[in-house]
Amino acid sequence: MTSPRKSIIDARAYEIPLYPDDIRLKLDSNENTMGPSPKVMAALQGITDKDIKFYPAYGEILTKLAAFNNLKTGMILPANGADEAISCVFNTFVEPEDSVLTVTPTFAMPKIYARALGCEYKEVPYAEKWIFPTQELINNIDEKTKLIIITTPNNPTGESIARQELIKILNAASGIYVLIDETYANYAGETFIDLVETYPNILIARSMSKDFALAGLRFGYLISAEENLKHIKKVISPYSVNNLAVKAACAALDDINHLTYCISRVNESKALLTEGFSDIAEKVYPSSANFVLADFGERTDFIYKKLLNTGIRVKNFGNAQYLENCMRIALPDVENTEYILESLKPRDLIIFDMDGVIVDTSNSYRLAIRGTYEKFSGKTLTPEAVQMAKNRGGLNNDWDLTYYLLEKEGISVSFQELIEKFQELYWGNNGDGFILNEKLLISRQTLAELSQKYDMAIFTGRPKLEAEYVLKRWDIGQFFCPVITMEDPPKGKGKPDPWGVHQIVRITRPKEVFFLGDTVDDMFSARQAGVKGVGVLPPQEKGEELRRALLAHGAVDVLENTEDIVQLLKNCEQARIK
Repeated sequence: MTSPRKSIIDARAYEIPLYPDDIRLKLDSNENTMGPSPKVMAALQGITDKDIKFYPAYGEILTKLAAFNNLKTGMILPANGADEAISCVFNTFVEPEDSVLTVTPTFAMPKIYARALGCEYKEVPYAEKWIFPTQELINNIDEKTKLIIITTPNNPTGESIARQELIKILNAASGIYVLIDETYANYAGETFIDLVETYPNILIARSMSKDFALAGLRFGYLISAEENLKHIKKVISPYSVNNLAVKAACAALDDINHLTYCISRVNESKALLTEGFSDIAEKVYPSSANFVLADFGERTDFIYKKLLNTGIRVKNFGNAQYLENCMRIALPDVENTEYILESLKPRDLIIFDMDGVIVDTSNSYRLAIRGTYEKFSGKTLTPEAVQMAKNRGGLNNDWDLTYYLLEKEGISVSFQELIEKFQELYWGNNGDGFILNEKLLISRQTLAELSQKYDMAIFTGRPKLEAEYVLKRWDIGQFFCPVITMEDPPKGKGKPDPWGVHQIVRITRPKEVFFLGDTVDDMFSARQAGVKGVGVLPPQEKGEELRRALLAHGAVDVLENTEDIVQLLKNCEQARIK
């Protein structure tokens, strides 16, 4: 049987989106959102059939790059983006028995190339965020070290290594190749190209994606001693850079004023965003690149979804080691930076209960209650009896409610056995039980429209697995954050305790809060938390008794249907304006 290299069987690929983002601001990949020079667009509009049918020639672009970098043309090698340049360094100089040394966190692709090759990839973590760990890196150099990689400014941390620190490493790395990734160097205003003449073991990878805005054309290049490039030419594809990329790169180098303009605008945006984040983020790290890295603490997922719902995509590192709670945000022009900050201003918040408010559970949870009751009692349980138990309060959890109803009839049953039977009916085998009978009580379109104006969260007594199932099934998860489920509150702090409401309010920092629920427990939680409880009559109970009970427990209004929240919010807004 055929198989790939052993070294890549368990490796992870770098996943990329298959289709362009239909979004207002794409700020997750550090592209230059201001776009390329008008000269680039003019050059591409002048493409002829010869540019398509003949292989490219690189003389003109080498001449222009040599002038831009103050080098001889023989010290420059074009590549299909900096990625290919870095890959060729691995394929030329590194053996499987060698070791590659770098810091972490940093650019991901070298690690992928190292694993594909099967060599050791040693990562030195930052002891302090984000101070380059020079001595620790030097201490990790050994007889197996063949290549040291330094990305400066570093991605995703944003800092640049100081020249004296780099020289310390170069002096300690005699006989070892040192690859310096300068993808963001034009934003930092410093390059180490001048060191190539002094240190023949240096290779510098550069890109025209982030600064000249040619990311879609993939143009990069290597700078090194001619002897090094002579060897790399033995492994690189001879025509890997296409004619369109070459023409665009030439035109971009003819308009350095546009590059200067982009750098200036990025620096303005950086100052504006850093200041604007001072009350939003726990920490905004200094950056020499065209992005900022910020730590938003426990609010990270909320901030990420808040931006996403207003058409802004950024890079959320989630729980990634060393980058926990951090987001990386590419810097657009000043106007769009102001839009980012405007999008993060406090808004009114809608907290939704899930069952009976977002989802119709009359033929799922309610059937599971009745089925479980009948299994252990041998008696029929009416829907009215279930609703009466709900209306009394204190039985938000349906397992507890079922147990209460059985106990009320003098029937003793193991709580664990009850749960197992209930889940067998409701969840079934991997989600094929009564849960399939559920329907949305508010359309996805309405939720999407609400998310443009309001922050939205969920406080539910559902187990996390079942809540996530609902959000994924109807593709509505992006509209809600936080989502508080049965497992989240401390023991004894589930509904009707207001712990979940307090948690949501602390993370979202809203203006006014509306909590939509279909039980008296929900209204009790709202009242205890000091927010506006809004009752919703569930599909199985539209009677006056529940309406009166919800009002009696503090509801400011009771809606016939969840969709009616739209009109209620409009009325509140109009009243506020008056």
